[in-house]
Amino acid sequence: MSRDTNRESERRKEEGRRHADALRNRFIEAGDPLGWFEACYEDAAGDPGLVPWAHEVARPELVEWLERLPVERRTGRALDVGCGLGDNAAELARIGFDVTAFDISETAVGWAAKRFPNLKIDWRAFDLVNPPADLEAAFDLVNETYTLQILRSPYRDQAMMTLPRYVAPGGTLLIVGRGRHPHEPLDPPPWPLTPDEFETFADAGLELVQLEDFHTDRKGRPVRHFRAEFKRPAE
Repeated sequence: MSRDTNRESERRKEEGRRHADALRNRFIEAGDPLGWFEACYEDAAGDPGLVPWAHEVARPELVEWLERLPVERRTGRALDVGCGLGDNAAELARIGFDVTAFDISETAVGWAAKRFPNLKIDWRAFDLVNPPADLEAAFDLVNETYTLQILRSPYRDQAMMTLPRYVAPGGTLLIVGRGRHPHEPLDPPPWPLTPDEFETFADAGLELVQLEDFHTDRKGRPVRHFRAEFKRPAE
């Protein structure tokens, strides 16, 4: 990528971030704290550069975890939560999962389906705190990557209580996002996850398999992330 192309890409992303922030504030003030997601995708008018969280590649923190996954576990049904433009869902499908992907934004889901027409993915639009009956306890892997961190309470609390409902007996819930320890400063958005929030999943009967606490480079500065793997005991 040339320097000019990269500069233009960064300019558009910054424009998208400013617009998303304005939309978020406007919809919250109007009493519709989730409506800004659909508005953001609509206003982008097919330009992924104007969607701040659309990178057009699967997130490396997810890809790294999948590459470590034993081959025998790269099968079964997978759910991609908050699929956006579909790159994470596509990666799950490519390595062997039977994928269902959803987002609260119908525009995002339609956009994702057009980007990956040759992959067999069940694309759906619905609110994650209201699971369709056929998706409850249905998945061997539930992937939540960078979705919870953009939600605020009380909706975030509801989302965390709902996610375990998608996990089948013996299934895995994977959470990837920015992390923060209680003593660290908060400079949102996003709103990083804290370790105590994971207790919600334990209360729902899931067992913590591994919690990775690591940093990634964001424009020259280290940013803390958590990658947490939970398992529902087999019946």
